[in-house]
Amino acid sequence: MAQFLWMDSILLSNAQMGFVLVFVYIVTLAVYRLYLSPLAKFPGPRLAALTLWYEFYYDVVQRGRYTWKIREMHRTYGPIVRINPYELHIDDPEYYDEIYTGPTKRRDKWAWSAAMFGNSSSHFGTVPHDQHRLRRAPLNPFFSKRSVTKLEPMIKSVVESFCTRLRGFQQTKEPVNLCHAFAALTMDVITDYAFAKSYNCLDEPDFAPIWPEAIDSVSEQSHINKQFPWLLPVMRLMPLWLVARLNPHIMRLIGFQIDLAKQVSEVMEENNVDSRTSGHQTIFQELVQTSELPPEEKKLRHLVDEGQSIVAAGQVTTTHYLNTTAYHVLANPEILSKLKAELGEAMPNESLPPSQKLEQLPYLSAVVYEGYRISYGVTHRLQRVSPDAPLIYHDSVIPAGTPVGMTSIFMHENPKHFPEPKTFRPQRWLDPSERNRLGKYLVNFSKGTRGCLGQHLAQAEIYLTLAAMFRRFDMALYQTTREDIDVAHDFFNPQPKKGSMGLRVIVQ
Repeated sequence: MAQFLWMDSILLSNAQMGFVLVFVYIVTLAVYRLYLSPLAKFPGPRLAALTLWYEFYYDVVQRGRYTWKIREMHRTYGPIVRINPYELHIDDPEYYDEIYTGPTKRRDKWAWSAAMFGNSSSHFGTVPHDQHRLRRAPLNPFFSKRSVTKLEPMIKSVVESFCTRLRGFQQTKEPVNLCHAFAALTMDVITDYAFAKSYNCLDEPDFAPIWPEAIDSVSEQSHINKQFPWLLPVMRLMPLWLVARLNPHIMRLIGFQIDLAKQVSEVMEENNVDSRTSGHQTIFQELVQTSELPPEEKKLRHLVDEGQSIVAAGQVTTTHYLNTTAYHVLANPEILSKLKAELGEAMPNESLPPSQKLEQLPYLSAVVYEGYRISYGVTHRLQRVSPDAPLIYHDSVIPAGTPVGMTSIFMHENPKHFPEPKTFRPQRWLDPSERNRLGKYLVNFSKGTRGCLGQHLAQAEIYLTLAAMFRRFDMALYQTTREDIDVAHDFFNPQPKKGSMGLRVIVQ
């Protein structure tokens, strides 16, 4: 008996010692983060400086609401705040170009946030500055203005299919969900562009909402992936039926990646077959064939990661843009009337001119630019790290290696540059000199070496779709209010309130 008591006392002592060590570690870490860290001098909530669980609460429990909490922090603490133990956020439009700068200054991503989508080997998820440039270089020619112009007939063909579907709803007088229709349009464009094999979502009776729903689900899961980077790799090791039961969001991501793997594998195996049938070399054929990438960058895992980045980016923000802009035009009769009048003169027989000619139309361009502003692009802060040199913000020295981010919503709703920021006002872009001045603060495509790869493709889709839709059709909103459109959740990508049915209209 005495021997057992002696062993129990040893176990108890070890447990007590373990508890003491954990307690000492927690206290030491708290003291360091609050008082000794290089970021301790920056203002912000002490709880945010103490633990990442603060951000977890707003982005996971409250579902993508930390962006709005950060806005409250700026109102309390000023233009620079510490928003977690490692990261600073700045709300100062004049400083944007210093963080999101050109190739002369190195800017890494922050590894913790780069893991949000489980595609860290893609150019989008790449952390080091130099490796990002290596991975992006072979993609740049495909998304240049020249390449988009060359493939504009394909974009026009998809827009014509979109209009054909609208004519069907015009005849039946049934309400059409334009959010789903726009998602189908953008998915058909990007999949044809990337694989020369369109998903043909516009041919589906319901516009194949499974794809935008999958991408939205992946976006919502991104905050959990960031907080628990081990979760996705573990889920990939499980049977798919179990993943579907435990976490439908991750299952949609894995399913999306499996489908992309099939597409990419076909390109890798058949190489030039698709280019002969489609008439254009695909992105993934080029990635497989290019001499700019080393062999390890041409493996299936890397190419699937690139496919996820390109397809998701090509679908989600352009869809949100079209959904948001179309709503504001339809909700403002004066704006709608002016736009239709201009398009009537420019397109007397309803035939679509080249997008470059549409870009010269003053009022359409003003609508497009105001749509850029009020739809934001990516809504999550885009952290950048200066690995070699500290950043200087007024009297503050930001240590090298510190993640620093800014947010497009704050830029686009800054009342100093955009009075009445919640109001859709195309007229603010009509004066050319004013457009040039305000353009500095328009960051829906971000800026710098990591700015949006597909900017020119998105721009062509936007001009062609808006011109065709508002020239050829009259529409009326159907059971849709601004609450169904405005961004309510930041899942990296913008999403409206849960339960929103999107933009629904009657085609008259």
